[in-house]
Amino acid sequence: MGKMGDLAFGIDLGTTNCCVSVYMNNKVEIVENKSGERVTPSFIYFQPTGGVIVGKHAQAMALREPRNGIYEMKRLVGRKCDDTQLQNSLQYFPFKVSSDSSNSPIISVKQNNSVVEKSPQELYTILLKELKKDVEEKLAKSVNKVVITVPAYFNVTQREVTFAAAKDAGFTVLKLQNEPTAAALAYYYEMDLQEAHRCLVYDLGGGTFDVAILERRCENVEVIAVAGDSQLGGQDFDACILEYICEQLKDKYGYDPTLDPDDKRTLRQKSEEAKKELSTLDQSVITLKGMVPQHPKIVITINRKQFEVMADKLFNKTIDILDRCLNESKFSKESIDEVILCGGSTRIPKIQEMLAIYFDGKQLNKYVNPDECVAEGAALQAAMLSTSKRQKIDRLEMVDVVPLSIGFSSMCDEMVFTIKRGSKLPTSGSHLYVSSYGDSSTISAGIYEGERTDVRKNRRLATLSISNLTPAPSGQQEVIFTLSIDTNGILTAKAEDIFGENVKELKIDYTGGDRSDAEIKNTLLDAAKNRIEDEKFVEFVKYKRYLIRYCISVVHNLEARKLVKKHKKMYKFCGSTVLEAYLKEMDQESEIKELIEKCKRLCESVVQDCQFEFMPADI
Repeated sequence: MGKMGDLAFGIDLGTTNCCVSVYMNNKVEIVENKSGERVTPSFIYFQPTGGVIVGKHAQAMALREPRNGIYEMKRLVGRKCDDTQLQNSLQYFPFKVSSDSSNSPIISVKQNNSVVEKSPQELYTILLKELKKDVEEKLAKSVNKVVITVPAYFNVTQREVTFAAAKDAGFTVLKLQNEPTAAALAYYYEMDLQEAHRCLVYDLGGGTFDVAILERRCENVEVIAVAGDSQLGGQDFDACILEYICEQLKDKYGYDPTLDPDDKRTLRQKSEEAKKELSTLDQSVITLKGMVPQHPKIVITINRKQFEVMADKLFNKTIDILDRCLNESKFSKESIDEVILCGGSTRIPKIQEMLAIYFDGKQLNKYVNPDECVAEGAALQAAMLSTSKRQKIDRLEMVDVVPLSIGFSSMCDEMVFTIKRGSKLPTSGSHLYVSSYGDSSTISAGIYEGERTDVRKNRRLATLSISNLTPAPSGQQEVIFTLSIDTNGILTAKAEDIFGENVKELKIDYTGGDRSDAEIKNTLLDAAKNRIEDEKFVEFVKYKRYLIRYCISVVHNLEARKLVKKHKKMYKFCGSTVLEAYLKEMDQESEIKELIEKCKRLCESVVQDCQFEFMPADI
């Protein structure tokens, strides 16, 4: 087998289907699998006697032994077994999912009279290996460089699992690219635009939903805002129909099909087929043969209107997320030049109708192929990162941004905005953190996401602690805390002892994949609504911080100069004032100011006469 040099490919690793694409010789091409198909179902079948089958043939084989057919791995990746959304997905799976020692899902199948256990990452690896094999057989060349797409709201754990699975499959991952960004890139590559242009990508796939607003200026494409739900997609619409069928069987025939894995797999397939039919027909007829005793043939009908009522809450949920994305970007819907539909579920007529109404009759862009545009965008991104001369692209440059500000908590609960919302990726920021009180060998800093100045009103991501610090005077230990976000959207926090070689790193889940819709929707609106309150909080913190630092420095100087006995009252007062100051809230600003005056009256003459060190500058 020959080599393709540095040629790089794009893979849309979807919940329902996968698609591989490559850009070379000035055009994008979908790479067909060995069966000659442009998409490969994300389906794995473990043969009872050994061996693994992937794709369309795996789906067919699973009809014989549903317990050995694994699908929707994307909904299991990077989640815990007690996750509510994951539990909702499990109820209709015919295969067995249990919990490992870390509460992560493990899928069990029977092969050769023994139980085989696989993690979602291992299943991803099997799928990616098959895609790699298909490409290499098609091109008669070995390949390894790839860009893989992920939902915009995949969290860091889900991204890292995807990255690790690709590595295990033999790939070198150039980038994990957000799916709506890839779709927009595919669209913009075909457009010859001279003026600034703003588009909204509505990406509703088999298992995930993303919406993104992007803007093209000259040759730059910039991500303005993203929103989404990594547990919302076509399978949820299938589940609505499946639930309807189960209710019909229970009510009319006294039969519960959810107790039989064979029936669950059959009904899942029938539900998906019915959903697809209802995108073109007003009614779908579901025929079930040999499922219910004494009833050799059962016919259940469902019309489009019934389906739309069943899925109404889910449809409206996508519109709510879309609305949130516009609010976060501070753009009006009138300012959107183009609405691009992406993902197979956008073929549902009701979805298109709701979008048309939301955008006041604006024509929806169906030019891009909803099943292939993400893979095409990934191929373009891969070409941009490739060193191959056959893949040179000069026309476009992609710019991803941070959706919400990220920072550390100060000693007075003030948010230190280390990386601002809208910063272009990759990005980083640092903050010098000084110990607040007492001689300690450990310094900890809370890491938060949000736009409020009072850090307690933002979302806490993690706490980063660094120990074994170089000894320093009380209140004078210093650590540089740094936040970095790479091109794959993974956040890393680092703490570094400024006087030593002690370094601590921590990777953090910050992308919002596990946040509730209400939390994310209200973040920016809450900040805007409380702007005046936040400004007052900053002013309050200025006095509170001054008081604490003043008292800490006085205590340190008295101890260092052995003046504690001589100025016992001053020492005791400053020590207790520090603790008291920490408990003061914004409505007690006048009390903070009074304490500052008391401290000054009691201490300032000694501070000046003895030339105390490390005293804070006057406010």
